[in-house]
Amino acid sequence: MMLVGVLDVPGVARSARAAREFLTRLARRLALINVTDDTLADLVLCVDELVANACEHTASGRGGRVVIYVETDGRTVRLTVRDDGGALTEPRVQPEACGEGGRGLWLVEALSTAWGSHDTSVWAEFPCCSRVVMPQAQHVSS
Repeated sequence: MMLVGVLDVPGVARSARAAREFLTRLARRLALINVTDDTLADLVLCVDELVANACEHTASGRGGRVVIYVETDGRTVRLTVRDDGGALTEPRVQPEACGEGGRGLWLVEALSTAWGSHDTSVWAEFPCCSRVVMPQAQHVSS
């Protein structure tokens, strides 16, 4: 996988919007990731959920930072959201999608082709279009 973008944001709720705009900019204005409109919508929803989870459940939401990485190999886009740690439990899908909360990872699982976690990061993968795009990385800090 080639790193095509990094966004470093404060661990606050408004950072989810910055993450959504960042992914849209990578895909549409800069053409750094080659995805359909439907896949872009899935990516945008999932980054929103993952950043919100990082802000709500980890030290990132208590004055820390959240870092979003976007990688591609031309066939797959991998979205990784790294937080500052301190969560009381490992990321997991809640058993009831109709419950009061806990739908974020359920959505990530439903919309991505694969997902998982490692240390203080949660990642999800999405399909690219058939055309391979291998651009230069973009780093943004807010």
